Amino acid sequence: MPSPSDFCSFRGTRVSLPMAMFGLLMFIPLVGCQSSVDTDGRQAVTGEISLNGAPIQSGSIRFEPVGGQTASGSTITEGKYTIPAEKGLKPGKYRVFINATAPDAEQRSAEDLMNNPGPPKKELIPAKYNTKSDVTVEVTEAGPNQFDFPIEGK
Repeated sequence: MPSPSDFCSFRGTRVSLPMAMFGLLMFIPLVGCQSSVDTDGRQAVTGEISLNGAPIQSGSIRFEPVGGQTASGSTITEGKYTIPAEKGLKPGKYRVFINATAPDAEQRSAEDLMNNPGPPKKELIPAKYNTKSDVTVEVTEAGPNQFDFPIEGK
C-alpha cells in the first residue's frame, strides 16, 4: 500500500509519484520541440543607429538583397533595432536603407491627421543611407550579425 508521501498534489488532484514522473518525462520532449524554430538558414540581425552622436528615437531600417536573397527590416526604437532569426536574413550581401523623420511637435488625433495630413515630414537621414543608398553589409552564418550605423550629416 502506497504511503501518503508516494503521492503528489496538482490543483487538488492527487497523483501517484510514478505517474507524476511519467507525465514529466512525457512533457520534456514537447518543451524541447517548441523551443526550436526552423529559421530556414535565416540569421538574427541587430544593431544601433545614431545621427550626429545621438540615438535615432524612431525610424526604420530595411535590408534589400544584392543578388537574390530574402529582404527584411525592422523599426528603430531609441537607437536600436532587432530582427529575430525567424524573420531574419539568409547569409549574403545586402543594401541598407535607413529612414527617420522628426517627431511631431504637437499631438494630433487620427481624425485630424486623416482630414489634414499636412506637408510630408522631413527626412533626417542623409540620402546615401536611403534614396541613394550605397551602404552594404554581409550577413554570415557564423555571425555575429550586428551592424551599427553611426551616421553624420544634415
